[in-house]
Amino acid sequence: MNPLFVHTNQTKNTTILQNQFIDQYMASANGEYVKLYLYLLRCAQAGEEISFAAISDLLDHTEKDIKRALAYWEKLGLLRLTKSETGWITDITFLDIPSRENSMREADPSSVSIASAASSSAPSVQETEIKKMTPEKLAFLQSKEEIQQLLFIAEQYLGKTLDPLEISTILYFYDGLHFSLDLIEYLIEYCVSKGCGNYRYMESVALSWAKEGISTVSDAKQSMQYMRNYYSILKAFGIRGRNPVQSEIDYMARWMKEYNFPLDLIIEACNRTIERIHQPKFSYTEKILSDWQANGIKSLEQLKATEEQSKPKRPSAAPQAPAASSNNRFNNFHQRQYDFDQLEKQLLNAD
Repeated sequence: MNPLFVHTNQTKNTTILQNQFIDQYMASANGEYVKLYLYLLRCAQAGEEISFAAISDLLDHTEKDIKRALAYWEKLGLLRLTKSETGWITDITFLDIPSRENSMREADPSSVSIASAASSSAPSVQETEIKKMTPEKLAFLQSKEEIQQLLFIAEQYLGKTLDPLEISTILYFYDGLHFSLDLIEYLIEYCVSKGCGNYRYMESVALSWAKEGISTVSDAKQSMQYMRNYYSILKAFGIRGRNPVQSEIDYMARWMKEYNFPLDLIIEACNRTIERIHQPKFSYTEKILSDWQANGIKSLEQLKATEEQSKPKRPSAAPQAPAASSNNRFNNFHQRQYDFDQLEKQLLNAD
């Protein structure tokens, strides 16, 4: 078992978790990535030796999950990873978290969040893009009555006065991404409802919407419904505590958008996958659903009716053969037929 050493360059007079991490990074990061960051920070402060196996057992992560999370924090500039010649991670060093202004330049351009998991590869709004709007352009936009109303509404949702960077970001959604005022307002409302009203989270969501071609509030609501369905499907597979990866999203998007299957039919396919192979395998579920698609199945009710009709029918009971005559000595003779009415008349005449 290879040991893994964790170090910190943070000064001793800081809190264990710097406030900038909470303010700037925690809300927009995957929850599992945050758990790993906090656990490693604890180990660094205590000077403990750990390993990938120990982390995996404690957090129920695969080694691949751990490396993905470490790469995420390294790209944000919060960690420095030292690797051996063979590429094995030998040291993890915590770095001082940059200020808010510097983090805008150094941060991962595709902040992973629940709202933007479907397009985690989308490019982020670079500060240079926002700076392309000259002070004159910003002043011109803010002079518009509808923009003033939008910024006022944003302040009401966020419960604070917007700073210049937040104003520039919102105006970028309008002038750079060409979002309508209604769509920007819904974007802010949605982010605040998720408890993530910081500008970086809104930026991540806005870019994911732009990549999807979302241009109306109706489009955005439908996209959010797809995202909720993604998590329902993961839950049916027994997958919890993480965002779907892109390959999984590709499968699920095809099931809902191309095949146009309702959620309950997809979940039925997931349940059958687990029952048959005892593991959440998207390619196996794809085979089930593609077969249903080819057979014209469109709903769970139609599936059950089709399967009921295809069940082999039980053969009807064979007609019973007449009971064979017994061959005992009492029946082994000619049976006589009597007319009892005629016999009665004969008896009466006899008198």
